Amino acid sequence: MKKILIIIFSLIFTQNVNAQEQLLNVAKQYLMAGNYEKAAATYKQLLDYSPKDQDLQRAYLESLMGMKDYKTAEKVVKQVLKANPSDARNNFQLVKIYKGIDEEKKANKLIEKIISRVNNNDDEIRATADLFEKEGYLDNAIAVYEKGKSFEKDFPYLYAPELALLYNKKGDIEKATESLLDVYVSRPEKSEEIKATFQRIMNQPEKIKDLQNKVTKRIEKQPNIEAYPDLMAWIFVQQKDYESAFAQIKSIDLKLNEGGRRMIGFARVCFRELQFKAAILAYNAVADLGKEQPYYQIARSEKLTCMKNQLQRNPLYTQEDVKALGLEYASFLDEFPQYLQKETLREYAELEARYSHNIEKAIELLNNVVKANNVQQAFKGRCKLEMGDYELVRDDIWESTLLYSQVDKEFKQDILGEEARFKNAKLSYYTGDFVWAQGQLDVLKSSTSELIANDALNLSVLITENNPPADSNAVPLMMFARADLLEFQNRDIEALAILDSITTEYPNHPLMDNILMERARIASKRQDYNETAMLLQKVVTNYGDDVLADDALYNLALINETFFKNLDEAKRLYEQLIVKYPGSTFVNEARKSFRRLRGDNADVEDGGS
Repeated sequence: MKKILIIIFSLIFTQNVNAQEQLLNVAKQYLMAGNYEKAAATYKQLLDYSPKDQDLQRAYLESLMGMKDYKTAEKVVKQVLKANPSDARNNFQLVKIYKGIDEEKKANKLIEKIISRVNNNDDEIRATADLFEKEGYLDNAIAVYEKGKSFEKDFPYLYAPELALLYNKKGDIEKATESLLDVYVSRPEKSEEIKATFQRIMNQPEKIKDLQNKVTKRIEKQPNIEAYPDLMAWIFVQQKDYESAFAQIKSIDLKLNEGGRRMIGFARVCFRELQFKAAILAYNAVADLGKEQPYYQIARSEKLTCMKNQLQRNPLYTQEDVKALGLEYASFLDEFPQYLQKETLREYAELEARYSHNIEKAIELLNNVVKANNVQQAFKGRCKLEMGDYELVRDDIWESTLLYSQVDKEFKQDILGEEARFKNAKLSYYTGDFVWAQGQLDVLKSSTSELIANDALNLSVLITENNPPADSNAVPLMMFARADLLEFQNRDIEALAILDSITTEYPNHPLMDNILMERARIASKRQDYNETAMLLQKVVTNYGDDVLADDALYNLALINETFFKNLDEAKRLYEQLIVKYPGSTFVNEARKSFRRLRGDNADVEDGGS
């Protein structure tokens, strides 16, 4: 009998619990839908079962406030407060009720009481401030944190991040800045986060200048705090004054005896931003610290890479510049022969081949790597590929395809192998074997490398669109492929002569846009950027619906930005590319450049432009 009673009572209890859960779900749905009257009635019913359930009390109050039934809400809150009169959350509910019935004096008096009750308890301080902040009572939230700071006289930067965000929300940039500066000193691990916040707030030159003045004053008062010169360097970078930034970085590095660590980090930032002069200045300063310092070799090696990139981007470089850089590479490799099997050697070979036009020297340098036993296989494969390129430049097609095929075999499942297969396919295209080339390109179009897949697609389209059926004329494409090879071999005058012949003999051939692009590449190599821009513009204007139009438009924008320094025109062209060719492989880079030129500080999506 006892067991039966237990089972009966258990069933009744379970049914009762299930009924309450269903009722609670109904109440939540009413509240979410804004049906406050039904929500209040349902929560009141649930409170009859569980009168001390705080979650139910809060939901009931929210329903009453939604109904604007402030009188009932006041009664409920006061009833709850009897058990705990100092509870901040419920007192704040009462503040909202008084505000709702325009009892401002009562509300303000209660706010003062809530703040006065705040004790030296971090959780309580944050929770109370959060109550005020969520409802937009920013001044009161600030007052809570200031009260919290008053308990800890030895920690003047306490709650500085929270205060900075509140001041910023209020639009008080002055106080937000001071608070962020306090955080910068007290929480060095947050330095990058704070710089990002400064970047959002200081979005005008005069604001950056004001920040600079504030930091300068702090440095005068507290010259031994390293955080300030570090921030000053960042400010100079925002102002594009990289040399002044370097002076700050160098002083900290030397003062802290960092052996060049900070300076080399700065050099890398400058290199990434294409600020070659400042980067080289920093690399030299690290090298000047002496050979015994840990970053000496790295600085020397990276400086060479920086100088090579500087030369590549200089439209007015001379053969004297190339020769001087070649001597620096040779001197460094003599001093540190271990770099003969590293990227520095490959860069030197590229300089000799592409800029000094000393193909034999480039192949000799790379061949030494290929023959060595203790070289990483991937690096050896890369060197073989480039040897294949240089063999092709000197018209040794057999040796070139042999090297490509070796890399293909050795790196069958690797991107390097796919690159080798693409080079072999292109070599077949150069020599007029379009059918075999097309077969290889069809496979490579699904490459895991986006670059190889795109290159394969573009070459495949070129062949498909211009290689007619067997009974038609394939001569124009064979002539174009020959000109393409001659351009690759730096035999530009011969290439141009063939392109002229195609234009004269086949004036209506669909290769015309390709011929313009090939001419543009040759003009760019000669550093004739006016001619390059004119040819690219012809492609954009006359062949805007063809496959090369987005390529031409992107390169036209680059020329305007990099060489003509016509930033408004570059920005217009990037935007035109984004809007007109949304599926282009250049869109992502164009969008980044457009935003940079527009002055955006954060790389945020904005619907395409």
